[in-house]
Amino acid sequence: MTVDTCISHFLILHYLRSCMAWNLSSPKLRLQPSWTRLPYCPTLELAATISGSLFTTSATLTAVPTTTSVPSSSSSAPFPPVGSIPRDYSPAGLSRLWDLIGPVKVPPITTTVIPQTPVTLPSPPPALYPAFFAVTPKDILPDLKFPKGFLFGVASAAYQVEGAVKDEGKGPSIWDWAGHQPGVVTDNSTADVVDLHYYLYKEDVARIAALGVNSHSFSISWARIFPFGASDSPVNQQGINHYADAIATHLQFNVTPVVTLFHWDVPLALNAYYGGFASPNIVDDFIHYAKTVFTAYNGSVHTWYTFNEPQVFCANLGVFPFNLSLPNGVNSSNAQFHCSYYLLKAHAGAVKAFREMNISGEIAFKSSDYVGMPWRANNTEDVDAVERHAAFGIGVFADPVYTTGDWPQILKDTLSPDYLPRFTEEDSKEILGTADFFTIDAYRTYWNAAPPEGIDACVSNSSDPLWPSCNLEVMFDFNTGWASGPASDPLTSWLQATPQFLRASFKEYHRRWPAPRIYYSEFGFAQPFEGVRTPAELFQITEDTDRTNYYMTYLGELLLSIQEDGMPVEGAFAWAIMDNAEWNSGLSARFGIQYVNYSSPTLQRTYKRSAFALSDFFQTHLQKEVAI
Repeated sequence: MTVDTCISHFLILHYLRSCMAWNLSSPKLRLQPSWTRLPYCPTLELAATISGSLFTTSATLTAVPTTTSVPSSSSSAPFPPVGSIPRDYSPAGLSRLWDLIGPVKVPPITTTVIPQTPVTLPSPPPALYPAFFAVTPKDILPDLKFPKGFLFGVASAAYQVEGAVKDEGKGPSIWDWAGHQPGVVTDNSTADVVDLHYYLYKEDVARIAALGVNSHSFSISWARIFPFGASDSPVNQQGINHYADAIATHLQFNVTPVVTLFHWDVPLALNAYYGGFASPNIVDDFIHYAKTVFTAYNGSVHTWYTFNEPQVFCANLGVFPFNLSLPNGVNSSNAQFHCSYYLLKAHAGAVKAFREMNISGEIAFKSSDYVGMPWRANNTEDVDAVERHAAFGIGVFADPVYTTGDWPQILKDTLSPDYLPRFTEEDSKEILGTADFFTIDAYRTYWNAAPPEGIDACVSNSSDPLWPSCNLEVMFDFNTGWASGPASDPLTSWLQATPQFLRASFKEYHRRWPAPRIYYSEFGFAQPFEGVRTPAELFQITEDTDRTNYYMTYLGELLLSIQEDGMPVEGAFAWAIMDNAEWNSGLSARFGIQYVNYSSPTLQRTYKRSAFALSDFFQTHLQKEVAI
């Protein structure tokens, strides 16, 4: 899953890129961005004034809070008071949960499609550039190879691709509900049908195999296994059977399945019963779900993730519409950190069960974000801002699991126990060491700067719009004024391509959170304006040069990171297998290496140039087994 739903304090300056008014001849460069609101995120309007020219060494950044038009509650299906819905595990009880969402779209296909196999690739695209200008995938560091057994594949998530949201006994998830709330999804689309991967998974796996890549990282929908989520509720055998066949299909096509237990889609019932991940009740329910899945697929799946990007997930619990289902004692301000506490306990409990059950394979969770670089290299406050960004972005979950068994000290110094519950000694023992490897969703790397009023002033003022992380993300170089890299689609304005920083980033990941191996679990790029093109423009859609260049430069740097820097990276997964429901951006932001024609009754998939480039790159850099 991409990070396009990060809350604003990770993304403060990302709108500067597209709306700066450059005037190099002026003694003062005034940057006045227009603000494009994330529908359910807290908003800030930024006014940045840089004193002197782009090449001077002083700058002032000002963040100004503004009034948001995001509704505080849903007008179409207001969420009932937490705890007011009885635990009725009957079909009628499930129907009442679906009533919270209202009507959902019926998919055009309602049975599993058996594809014609093997899938034959169409002719590859012609060379795009003259040979003197850009190398082809096979010519990028051709002498460097991935390690033996390297997992090179694509990634997806259940909510974003499956569709068939109400079929075969599935219960509603919080995102099934959120996607139907006004103002949440930019283009008013839903994931009711989306790619219909639930019925087209055999075809999709065959298409992955045809590219020659060897793995697929995907998630299981908790609400398909337990429609009501709770440990004392019935298992949906149809859900168990579906994923068993999906996993078997991967193995049949020699595509290694990498499985995530939770990719943000909490069963809606658990939010209704007790407030979901803002409540301690979630811990036992998640562990029971995890044990059920481990038992069902033990021996078929080797690599497991408990949680996808927990820092992003927890950050969104305090904002609309998820703040409508917070339990007593938790509010929009502290929901993120109560979630962090219970999620880590759930993770540790699931890993403990994994090991006690002797489940074959390995397990961890997926971190996301970057460590950062000081915007002004010799500015001690900017150096401190990097540490704050790292602590609140990755360290909040990685420190307890990989290094200390406790929260980063920066968090404890900033947040009181009513915001951030403290770990007991027993908690710390249970959490530390609950990962067999380190995993990172790393799409970009930027600079960090201190707030204009200074870090100390921000930390002491909980009404500051940057509190509690108290750092600014900056996407342009302080010394030159140039952007950190090419921009992605305006709907994903948090993302610029920054391959030049990838090697340094991986060194920092490994230095701070050492592990015997690293998986590069997600990276990808939204081709600008791809979502506004129609199916009649397919010949332009498939020519996704910006995405292709992103992948080729990142993968080249990854090879150097492995071979020259000694980073123990053993897998890389391109986001995404195909266009999908990109959370609050809906169907308008496109990350897929395959185009999906949503107006086609068969939801036709078409490979883009980036798919062929990934295929060629892997085949060139795969370390072939040598026959003896």
